[in-house]
Amino acid sequence: MTLKELSLDVMEQFKQILLKEKEDTLKVIRDINNLQMKGVKNENGDLSSYSKHQADQGTDVDSLEKEVYLLENLQEKLKEINQALKRIYDKSFGICEMCGCYIEEKRLQIVPFADMCIKCKTEEEIKKSKRR
Repeated sequence: MTLKELSLDVMEQFKQILLKEKEDTLKVIRDINNLQMKGVKNENGDLSSYSKHQADQGTDVDSLEKEVYLLENLQEKLKEINQALKRIYDKSFGICEMCGCYIEEKRLQIVPFADMCIKCKTEEEIKKSKRR
């Protein structure tokens, strides 16, 4: 299968997809931040992030850890989206950063911020798993 350069129209479509994805990601980040700033409201209407019972405290800590993990992932995704938008602006979008070959359009439709072709990404994942 021969891979080809993306047309300007297709790049514009991916730009719009990435801008929408960025907007959605920023909204989720803002929502999580707002939730964390408000704290946890208990049944008395008390605005407090501190639970009185040990089990509740454990649940609160678990929830906070999940939110932090989610925020970290969303921030990483946002970084990747911004990098993809930069590649669109400098006309290098759709080119694998490892081998320089074109990335399949099908891959970009699934992961629009992909910066590597499947072959290079697979090799990178294998190397990462061996380091662990």
